[in-house]
Amino acid sequence: MPNNKASSPSKISYEMIKHLSGDAFNFSLLLANTCLSRGDIPAYWREAVVYPIPKPHEFDAQLKNTRPITLLETVQKCIVKVVTNRLSNRLADGKILQGGNFAGLPGGSTDVPIKMLDAIIHQQKHDSTDDQEL
Repeated sequence: MPNNKASSPSKISYEMIKHLSGDAFNFSLLLANTCLSRGDIPAYWREAVVYPIPKPHEFDAQLKNTRPITLLETVQKCIVKVVTNRLSNRLADGKILQGGNFAGLPGGSTDVPIKMLDAIIHQQKHDSTDDQEL
């Protein structure tokens, strides 16, 4: 996980987690494993704090002139990252997904799905132009 990022609502930063040892590390591991084995998370992880960050131009008290960031619990994000990385690697190594479904996996590319969408949009525009001429 990256350093120098905003900490979670509990004020726990990635740097703090990286330096856990002993009982604190074991408790965090127990929490993560319990969440995974029960398929559930603590209730406060279902909440998030959204901060509107002003864009680099005049604010004028308009929400459209902000960029929202959402702060989630750091431990929660670490658990999700571990699960995502492990699942992605298994799916990629086992060549389980086919076609454009693998674009987000390691070694995958978004090139093909983007080209397919572009071709569909182009075809739709072409077809609607033909319909207007009739």
